[in-house]
Amino acid sequence: MIPELISKKHIDFALSTILREGVPSRRRGRDYCVVVDGNHFPPKYTIALAHRVATGKFLSSDRFSGGNESNDFLKRRGFEVITCACGGAHHDHRPTPATARSERQRRAKSSRRHSERCPECKIRVRELLERLYGTCLPNHRFRWETGLKAYRGTQIEPTLRKVAAALKAHREFGVGDFVKADFLAACDFWVPDPGFIVEFDESQHFTAPRKLALSAYSAEHPLGFSMERWIALCEHHGARDNDPPYRDEQRGWYDTLRDLVPSLEGLQPTVRLYARDRAWCSLDPEDSDHLRTFSSLLHGGNLTSTRSKTRARSTTARTQAALRVAMVFPKVKKGTSKGIPPSGPGAQKPELPTASQFAGEPVNIVLFPEGYIRADDNKCIGALRELAAKLHAALLVGAVDRTLDLRGRTSQVLLHFDPDGSCPSRIYTKHSTAKAVAFESPDWRPNKALPTMELGGARVGTTICHDHYLGLLPRHLSRSGAQVWVNPSFDNVVDVKWSSILRLRAVENRFFALCTLHRNVNKRNRTHPFAFSPHGSELSARRAGSEDSRPLSECVEAGNIYIVDLNMDEAGAPLHWSSLALATKPKQPRNGRPQRPVQVALRGGKPAVRGRSRWKPVRDSARIKTEFGPVFVGVVPGEAILDAGKCFQVLDRAEQMGCAPIIWNHWKQLPTDSSRLASLMMGRTIECCAPVVISDRDGIHELVELSNRNKIPKRRTIEGSGKWIVDVGYAWGLTNVFKIVSEHLPPEERARALERYRSLK
Repeated sequence: MIPELISKKHIDFALSTILREGVPSRRRGRDYCVVVDGNHFPPKYTIALAHRVATGKFLSSDRFSGGNESNDFLKRRGFEVITCACGGAHHDHRPTPATARSERQRRAKSSRRHSERCPECKIRVRELLERLYGTCLPNHRFRWETGLKAYRGTQIEPTLRKVAAALKAHREFGVGDFVKADFLAACDFWVPDPGFIVEFDESQHFTAPRKLALSAYSAEHPLGFSMERWIALCEHHGARDNDPPYRDEQRGWYDTLRDLVPSLEGLQPTVRLYARDRAWCSLDPEDSDHLRTFSSLLHGGNLTSTRSKTRARSTTARTQAALRVAMVFPKVKKGTSKGIPPSGPGAQKPELPTASQFAGEPVNIVLFPEGYIRADDNKCIGALRELAAKLHAALLVGAVDRTLDLRGRTSQVLLHFDPDGSCPSRIYTKHSTAKAVAFESPDWRPNKALPTMELGGARVGTTICHDHYLGLLPRHLSRSGAQVWVNPSFDNVVDVKWSSILRLRAVENRFFALCTLHRNVNKRNRTHPFAFSPHGSELSARRAGSEDSRPLSECVEAGNIYIVDLNMDEAGAPLHWSSLALATKPKQPRNGRPQRPVQVALRGGKPAVRGRSRWKPVRDSARIKTEFGPVFVGVVPGEAILDAGKCFQVLDRAEQMGCAPIIWNHWKQLPTDSSRLASLMMGRTIECCAPVVISDRDGIHELVELSNRNKIPKRRTIEGSGKWIVDVGYAWGLTNVFKIVSEHLPPEERARALERYRSLK
């Protein structure tokens, strides 16, 4: 039987998905087709897919039948069903007037002489890179600093100083004269796997300053292009751009940074393509000969996936890649405070697993909880080195660093053990709730404090425990290419808070989010490891050596090792809103009267807030005086709600104006069921300490707000008056969130720590 919960809107989403992605060969229809705008669709597959839009799961074909049952169901929802044997393969390609005009323009354009400014060339380069490597992100921005001082003490500093001196000698423009931005602009293309940048160089890049810069390079720096040829092109073109006067030096310096900085980040060399080498738009991504030609131009075709052991790429098909992570879930008996592991008498020694407990499972990464060992415990270090070597896997282990700072404080760190069993390296220091935090370090820099590394063929970024509240930290890791983010915690946590935050991080950054922790057997609330896919669904796991797979929320037996397989083809893939997980928490009324109620509504299809005497419209943002104090409402349109920085801008302005913040996510039309958006906004409400309103032109669909001082988020029902009431009683904003960083800091350090965090925007 077909569930009645499937609506016309769900079916419309399913049809648009089929039109975009096609019909699997096994799901084609036999005798009937749904017809919409001249396009044919198989009825039974359409219903199964619509059920996934509505619930997140395909409707199994053995639960309903084709023919009359499917056809009648679709007809009742206003769709035309005809007798047809095409299987859903027929599509109406008759051009509309607009597309016919576009075709005439394309032909007219093709008749003109091709130039390096052809916009289709860059589009085709992206398509070719996607065909070869799976994921290609155009205009991707890394937060790589532009000043010379930022690279002091690195292996590229000597070369950068030579380049700076050569540019200075050319026309007396020094780095301080032409570096006007703190960070490099976006690169042309970023290919996360195997991890390299592609720059599409037009003739204006080939200048005398660029030649001087290239000539200063050391032979030890690997390049993804021919330096000799690029110098020759500089001599050939001799391009000049004197607006501003130092523009050529500036462009040469920025190109130098794009050439050299990737080596500091563990990336492959930057590849450069010469725009005039060919009419790039003439290459066909579906033509194997064209793909081979293009591949040969990418550093001689030597750029290969670092995941070659788990995925073989071809020009005809891509297979799924799996990264296998083992999550250690041990017991602990002594309590903790705000993620700071206990020490002293009564502290439990770690339960070090043996290789036999992994039951012969081939794993790539083993993840341990926060504070699992002491960083100076040589006996534990030795045992873990031996474990890494036996498993041939990387280990990430939370540790207490008891190396006291000037104030006698310890810090929380993450240790990395290589698969060869070598001594561990300290890769990360916690940024929040620890007695000493990374923000205090005199040499704190984003790329140093927030590194990513290649583990098991995937790029991995790390934070620890409460750091996951600080959304700009994982966002920086994502922009640095992280495909997997791990955030080990200490012991029992509030499930709704941890799952909401981790799910949001996974979706907004398009990576996998993982967290393991200890189970404190003396606490009432049970806990479990966490893992979410880039589309926000909870992952399943199994005990090492077992075939029984369960959702991680059901993996509550401490003392086990849980195995999670990650399909790395999902990392970085475009977001399909209908694939987001549905909210598991229903809408709830408030218990009692709200503390500081503010009325909100749509008026003329646009956001509005009730002031003291009348309704006030909100276009982009507005400060509004209400009966319960001033509020600042910031409209974050559509998909921008997935950008933590956009939301923090609302919080900053609210704080500057002395207002309670309200984040209003307004769409022209919701891209999916509002429940799926609410599942993400549970996390946004927690991290921002601000209510989130979700609406489109048809009305307000969701309100998520904090329900108490413990930051527990709730989806709210509409009030009996027909108006939505937002309670700003717990709308504290970014400063309150940042207390998890500043509470242990001396006053003189707090402002600098917050400034450093905000610099990640």
